[in-house]
Amino acid sequence: MNANHHRKKTIKQQLLLLAMVCFLSVAGSNSMLAFGNDNNGDPVSSGAKLSKHQKNQYKKDATRLALRQLVNGNNFEGLDAEVPKEMVESIYSGLIAIHTSGLPEANVVTSQHKLHTFPTPTVDRLVVIYKRDATWATPLRLGDDVTDNDKINELSEKFKLKIDRHVEWDEEHFSFNMRAEESINIAPLAKDLSKVESVTLVDMMEPNGDGNDIEVKKLANGWEINYIIKFDGCISGCKKRHTWSFEVINGKVNFKGESGDELPKWMR
Repeated sequence: MNANHHRKKTIKQQLLLLAMVCFLSVAGSNSMLAFGNDNNGDPVSSGAKLSKHQKNQYKKDATRLALRQLVNGNNFEGLDAEVPKEMVESIYSGLIAIHTSGLPEANVVTSQHKLHTFPTPTVDRLVVIYKRDATWATPLRLGDDVTDNDKINELSEKFKLKIDRHVEWDEEHFSFNMRAEESINIAPLAKDLSKVESVTLVDMMEPNGDGNDIEVKKLANGWEINYIIKFDGCISGCKKRHTWSFEVINGKVNFKGESGDELPKWMR
């Protein structure tokens, strides 16, 4: 009787110990997820998750913002196609930190207004327009996604550009899109492609006018990041703007305030 009682007591103690080990294991795992990084190396906070599309958008934003920091004037074709990864990742981490911060003002710019960079410079696509008698384009006209031109093939392979949507442009020209798998500086590639025989135009698909944007300023240990809504006559250049300003210092997000023109009621 005593032996059975002792055996039952031992089993209960073992089960309790096992339950405690399992609890501590799960708790530790959840703590790392809440305050660490996700599987893509992005900072995460409890309750804040980004879709693949959102991450791609922020990667484009970070690449554009890095290029704007590096450029002198608007001569993006004078820069390398490959944008310094360290700068891009630093800006990207700041954008992600704001999105996942949970601050009410951050939710306004990232979720309510969904603000991103105005799409200049181009970081992911271009359209090549060429004369329809170009011999190097024969594979394209036969339905393939490669050409017989060494320069085009070299750029495609080096910068992971995919050719798609090959169509008739007009009576004298065909065109095809080139899309980058990862965000890069498209301008120097467009310049190189424009020199290919029978190419008449390389269009980087940059919009006219003006619009919502993000601007950054480098700080000692992070970034000042400004989210901007622009309005009033943006076809010729927006006359008004409203700005939300944040600082991201060593990964910590601080809302600095709002400034600019009052938003119309329909924008609030």
